[in-house]
Amino acid sequence: MHLKILRRGGREYLLVVQSYRQDGKVKTRTVETIGYADAYADRYADPIAHFKTYVAQLNAEAVGGETPIEFSFGAKDTIGAQALPPVRLGASIALGCLDALGVKDFFHVRAAHGDVPTYVGRVYEMLAVERMMHATSKRESWTARASFPRDCDFSFSDAYEALGSISRSCADIDFCAQESWRRIAGEPDTSCIYLICGSYAFPVDGGALRASIAVALDKGGMPLGYHVVNGRLGPKCFREMLEGLKGRLQAGRAVVVAGGLRDLNPSIAEVTKTGDGFAFYERGMMNNPDLAEWANESDGYVPMGGDVYMKRRRTTRVLADDVALPVQEIMLRGGGYATSYTHAALVTSEVGMDAGDVVQLYRELWRQAEPFQPLEADFSSTPYPTAALDHISAHFSICYVAFFALRMLRWKMGWQYNAANTADALLRMEGTFLQRNYYLFNYRTRVTDCIEEAVGLQKARRLRTRAELRGVVTTVRSSLIAKKKPK
Repeated sequence: MHLKILRRGGREYLLVVQSYRQDGKVKTRTVETIGYADAYADRYADPIAHFKTYVAQLNAEAVGGETPIEFSFGAKDTIGAQALPPVRLGASIALGCLDALGVKDFFHVRAAHGDVPTYVGRVYEMLAVERMMHATSKRESWTARASFPRDCDFSFSDAYEALGSISRSCADIDFCAQESWRRIAGEPDTSCIYLICGSYAFPVDGGALRASIAVALDKGGMPLGYHVVNGRLGPKCFREMLEGLKGRLQAGRAVVVAGGLRDLNPSIAEVTKTGDGFAFYERGMMNNPDLAEWANESDGYVPMGGDVYMKRRRTTRVLADDVALPVQEIMLRGGGYATSYTHAALVTSEVGMDAGDVVQLYRELWRQAEPFQPLEADFSSTPYPTAALDHISAHFSICYVAFFALRMLRWKMGWQYNAANTADALLRMEGTFLQRNYYLFNYRTRVTDCIEEAVGLQKARRLRTRAELRGVVTTVRSSLIAKKKPK
């Protein structure tokens, strides 16, 4: 709001007005009519100065939420032809997390030195924010760019052309994120790390190109780095991942977590020959009659909740050359692990680890699967030429940083909610344009309350302006880098 001064017959007429944007045009509305300035000369030495101060107080009260805001609509009002897109509070929070990991600053410096075009950083932010909330194609993300918290003034071809620059910067982006996280949480404990491994098929030139990724986590579940290998998961792939990540992180020991392996025993032999551990899913129990018989025995199963039952045993796995390896086998029945008629078997070298902890560790594969999953729409018949390996490399970098940022948000929330619930809450925190730059929010859950409280935002604000949403990004970043660990 501001004080508007009109000249009428040589006299100054005062109004309190507010500017707002509607249908792409700036308009004003009269909030209060004050009248002629000279009518107040007997009360104030400088009426205009007095009422400017008065308007400043109104603005301060409005920011503080103390002044009621009134909106009016005609009974037959219609939506404008140029209806404004929704604003996304969840996207602003996600973007603040990326800023805390140094993504914005990283690309700003690179662009300033001429290493990358100026729009590359914004493409990265846009795609990573979307991946934090749900898996969506580049076309869908670009089409919805008007609702992104920052201006996305780049073409769809720019979004694809940026992938080459992102691919060449992958290692540096990872290093930047790790350094930013160290400044927040301190040096990580790498005495034992966990490699969560997934294999993904990328549709390229009418076929499929397989690439695998290992994301290293510390004992607290925070990312330490990642390593990409062309091809399926297997003994050679695991050896390359172990050598790459253990050496880079100076880790004492690693536990490899993976599922769906074709060469289970050779993979176990390769991982354990250097003293590292594993937690693998055993596919096709028909090849292991003893395991299948044990699974079908009803004795020993205990409930885990949610119609899931579990039992475990310690036994010996015989590898090549009659090498006998002590292992712990865990059988799951029912729930999301397997149907009531089948079972899911896990085998691990960690014989001293609680079975429930092994299951939790294996769940990390599911938490990785969706955010890293490639979309066929992004790779099949792409509209702009992008080298397949560059595209895959950029894809993994974007997905990894999105995964990292969501983990950091959950860490700040005290790990109260899982990744799916947190991401879904961010996605639903949208505001619809109302009037005069105001947007109406009407989605609230315990998860959204937890998110907003964790990052220093007022919980469940019904009305916000675009300017306030831009400030949300800064507030979230400041909250995350404050070095205050969650309760």
